[in-house]
Amino acid sequence: MSVRLEKVSFAYGDTPVCRDVTWQLPDSGVACLWGPSGCGKTTLLRLLAGLERPDSGRIQAPGRVSMVFQEDRLLPWLTALQNVTVVGTEEDTARRWMLSLGLTEGELQSLPDALSGGQQRRVALARALAADSDYLLLDEPFNGLDEDTWRAAIPWIAEYAAHRPVVLVTHVRQQAEALHAALIPLAGVPVSGVLCPAENL
Repeated sequence: MSVRLEKVSFAYGDTPVCRDVTWQLPDSGVACLWGPSGCGKTTLLRLLAGLERPDSGRIQAPGRVSMVFQEDRLLPWLTALQNVTVVGTEEDTARRWMLSLGLTEGELQSLPDALSGGQQRRVALARALAADSDYLLLDEPFNGLDEDTWRAAIPWIAEYAAHRPVVLVTHVRQQAEALHAALIPLAGVPVSGVLCPAENL
């Protein structure tokens, strides 16, 4: 069953964010929410993740979701490897994803405070990719990563997206292009109507 929003409206108090939005995720591939800061991109992700409830309308989101937030949200008392396995991932699977994203065996055993910001970001990415989820939400997933590092992560996200839907929020067009994302342009608040992807970048 597909992930779908049907006539969804949401507001923070008196500030509307979206109104009567209808949108269905593709069965696979990457869709990129694109628009200026404050236009509702993160709120749409939070609605899809079940972290916010719509004021009206219906969200059909069967199965499990994994998400990379704008913040890393690592547990400081767990090692990097434990931060990935905490979502129920087998240790071998977690290690494979972490090594694929450029982390070393020593870094896997380090606490988050001992890691650089870029290393912590890769742990957060590995945790989301390694989870046994049915769709993936990425909110500025490459924050703090230089271009060489985020480009090295692209093939692993593309591998995930080959079989499941991914929704990406980014301000860097080259990141959406690298993932061949279908662009969903959002002009401003409130997002309204049917969200239709443009052709792939």
